[in-house]
Formats: sequence, C-alpha cells, structure tokens
Amino acid sequence: MRAAALWIAMAGLGLAACVSPNDPWEHREALVQAQKRYTEAIRWGDLEKASRYVDPEQRESFLALSSSFDTIRISDYEVGELDLEPEKLEHAEVGVTYRGYVLPHYIERRVNEQQVWYREEGMGNEWRVRPQLAAILDEIGARR
Repeated sequence: MRAAALWIAMAGLGLAACVSPNDPWEHREALVQAQKRYTEAIRWGDLEKASRYVDPEQRESFLALSSSFDTIRISDYEVGELDLEPEKLEHAEVGVTYRGYVLPHYIERRVNEQQVWYREEGMGNEWRVRPQLAAILDEIGARR
C-alpha cells in the first residue's frame, strides 16, 4: 500500500513537471489555439477578433481590409502541418488553404496562405502572426 502511494506521488510529480510554464508543449498548444482562433475569425470575417493575434506593426493595415469582407465569404479552410522550430520554440509556419468567393458571384476559389507565427522573449505563450490577408483577398478577387 505504501509503495503504491509512493508510486502515485512520484507519477504526480512527474506530471506536474510536464505542465510547468517552461514546458515546450505548452508553447505548442498555445500556438495551436492562437492559430485556430485567428483562422476561425478570418473564416467568419471578424477582423477585429483576428487582429488580437496580428503583429502590432501590421495591425492597422490589417484592420483597414475589413471592408473587403462586405462582399467576400470564406466558405471553408484547411490547416496544414505546423512547422515549429524546435530550439527556442519562438517561430512557426503553417500552411492554410481558404475557400471563398466574392458576392454576388458564387464561384469558389482556393487560396493558400503560409502563416508565419512568432513568440518573442517575454511574451510567455502569446503568439503573433504576420498575415498575408491583402494577398488572399486579391487572389479571391475581393479587391479588384
């Protein structure tokens, strides 16, 4: 009985060590969640919500594109494999394919984006993206 209690205590300590703030998997999970929320917000045309994840230097120009979503609809998206640099866990890339169309036409187009994400020292698990939204809108035909 005592050995079982000791084993459970050791296992608990081992698991607690896995979820420490410095654990790389926390950085990865935070990135996965940020990328999902950002891409979902783009999907629904909620640029205000998506802008929370945008590089502060690009945020103003990003939000300036919101009027394009008056005529564009993103019907679906697919997220590719996440490529997270293993050393410092501060840079990642992921390919996303959006499907969308411009009203009043219902001809769906596929558009690929290579999202570049970063996390700087002191940001904790907060990730930022350098979006390519203008290029995506141009490819779909929303800014012609």
